[in-house]
Amino acid sequence: MRRLLDIAEEEISRRLREGVKLAVEALSMALEEGAKAEEVRELASRLHRLHDEVSDFVMEAVARYSPVATDLRFLKSALFVSYDLYRVARYAFDIAAVSEKLGGGCWSKRVEAVGGVVKEMVAKAVDMFLSRDVSALEEVERLDDEVVDKSYEEALLDVLKSADRCKVMETVVLRLLERASDHAVYIAGHAYYLVTGQTRR
Repeated sequence: MRRLLDIAEEEISRRLREGVKLAVEALSMALEEGAKAEEVRELASRLHRLHDEVSDFVMEAVARYSPVATDLRFLKSALFVSYDLYRVARYAFDIAAVSEKLGGGCWSKRVEAVGGVVKEMVAKAVDMFLSRDVSALEEVERLDDEVVDKSYEEALLDVLKSADRCKVMETVVLRLLERASDHAVYIAGHAYYLVTGQTRR
């Protein structure tokens, strides 16, 4: 017989799968030439509502089923994961808003490459959490340090040497992608906590 708590966890997992699709879609939309900030905002709003739904499921499961051990770790972590996905989409909205304000024609290969990496990181991190498989943890952390952070630092140095509209825009967008990638690392950390019961240092 299936536990009622298992059914609740399946509902939460379903929403997290939906959430990662929305977050990646928001990033994809934001990184297109001529991105419409209002359209990306709508995706972020949907993720905010999804976070509220996950919160309700978690509170109900805690109140009704008194979870312990791994079940409790899943519920606690799912709450954070749903919020991290909302934050990714919110940064996507910020990217689209910057693009609208500063004008188009400035997307660089560096932004495109980093954007692709961040989307990969978010998808991989949520998959780690849902599959309870942390084998990709170090890869997610490596991409954050060696690709996303490094690219932002390089752009910052470039804009300090000589600033123009496109360099400023690239630097701001890379900073927002750097923040989104941090949330992918947080999600990977939640996966590690779920599996091991330990906090990732």
